[in-house]
Amino acid sequence: MAINVKAPSNLVNRSPIFYGWVVWFVALVGSIATSPGQSFSVSLFFDFFIEDFGLDRTTVSSLYGAGTFIASLTLTWVGRKLDLLGNRRMGVIIGMLFGLVLTLCSLITGPFTLLLAFIGIRGLGQGSLSLVSSTAIANWFMLKRGRMMAFLSLIFALFQGVYVNVLRILLETMDWRQVFILLGIGVGIVVIPLFGFLMRNRPEEYGLLPDNMQVKKKKNEENTVEFDEESWTLSEAMRTPMLWIFMFAKIMPSAWGTGLILHQISIFAELNHSAQTATETYALMALFSAGSALLFGYLVDTFKPKYIVAIQMAAMLVANILGIYMTETWLLIVYAISFGLVMGVGGVFDGAVWANLFGRQYQGSIRGFVFTAGVIGSAIGPAIFGLSFDYAGGYAFALWMGAFLCGLAIILSLLAPEPRKKKPTVV
Repeated sequence: MAINVKAPSNLVNRSPIFYGWVVWFVALVGSIATSPGQSFSVSLFFDFFIEDFGLDRTTVSSLYGAGTFIASLTLTWVGRKLDLLGNRRMGVIIGMLFGLVLTLCSLITGPFTLLLAFIGIRGLGQGSLSLVSSTAIANWFMLKRGRMMAFLSLIFALFQGVYVNVLRILLETMDWRQVFILLGIGVGIVVIPLFGFLMRNRPEEYGLLPDNMQVKKKKNEENTVEFDEESWTLSEAMRTPMLWIFMFAKIMPSAWGTGLILHQISIFAELNHSAQTATETYALMALFSAGSALLFGYLVDTFKPKYIVAIQMAAMLVANILGIYMTETWLLIVYAISFGLVMGVGGVFDGAVWANLFGRQYQGSIRGFVFTAGVIGSAIGPAIFGLSFDYAGGYAFALWMGAFLCGLAIILSLLAPEPRKKKPTVV
């Protein structure tokens, strides 16, 4: 793959460190800024929506699921635009829109505007901004891709543990509409300038290579950087069984993980635990997520991806079963460990595996397509949990279903063949 070098960048050239570390820092802040669009954040607003608008849990869950599903349909398009426009420009655009939408969430008046709010915050925060941030890291790092995603996941997980408790306190002391305004302003003033001034696209555009490897220039072409990397288009990747099996494995944490998080207050109440216990368990979960992300950041770079997926699905299976039976304190700790493992592995794996398998050139399109499946999963999960609660007398039905599907995902991932490009037939 050959990429033409742009006009020299003073910022990149004068950096005392490999500029990929600056890109990593901007991507970290971008990932943290997705928090208001993540399920662990929305879950704390859920009871306010139910009470203020006179809705039941199934209705709010269905609106959340519908909004998430509609938002997911844009992500393949966002991925293609990312390949075309680059992380810098897309980061600024998405940051502006996300901050605006969060501010407008203060004007929610009923089911329809709540649906529009879910579409906006899920599509821009949980989807697009996450996609832009993680893709930037995959562009600048190759040999250390898993470890760099692990460092990001580590800090993000630690941040979550603090964030959920701060957000809970804000919602106890302020009107929820004011909290949305505060979140929108915070996202805007942090994301837009960082992406605008510091983010850069691919290292080859500035005469560098991923991981600061030695540059090899093509003979007689001083402004071209040559880098040997096999890249798959989206259509080529879609013809491999591994893409679809791994997408199924990605849907499970998105669907059932989102269901567990979004309904965590209600699930814990069903097991005679308080809202404070729920948020404290989530904070503990975030710590285990950080630790597992750090460990699996190294394993992702060395182990076959199907084994990583199998471990994640096994942990998800355990978390589903414990969601039914964790009435004692020690079971809450085991639940936090298993669910933390799911989140820690997922963040690192998803940030590295697609570029590792299919190259960087079209990773925006491929990851946008994969993100669509994940976001669809997070749309379906909450509705399943809501229906289980309202019509099956609790969450056990949804959790047993999740355990079964996780077991199926384990089997399929272990059987997944490695993707190989077909060589053209010579006649």
